[in-house]
Amino acid sequence: MACEPKQGAYQVEVDGQGCKACGYCREVCPREVFGQADYFNDKGYKPVQATAPENCIGCRRCFFACPDFAINIAKRPVKEDCHEKSI
Repeated sequence: MACEPKQGAYQVEVDGQGCKACGYCREVCPREVFGQADYFNDKGYKPVQATAPENCIGCRRCFFACPDFAINIAKRPVKEDCHEKSI
């Protein structure tokens, strides 16, 4: 029996200064990870931010859709907490 992947196994980072708020990541994300920030970056945009990073499943659709290369997805180290029972 293998351990099931846990929700929140991925870390989502958005470069708020590099984001131009195009919204492509929000359009392609199947888990509604992204939302609009409540601040303006140095370029005058309200960047996208990961408002629900715990929902990320690591599909990387946002990463490939971002024309500004402002999104990074990394797998978090997972602590194994399930064990096989031997009979």
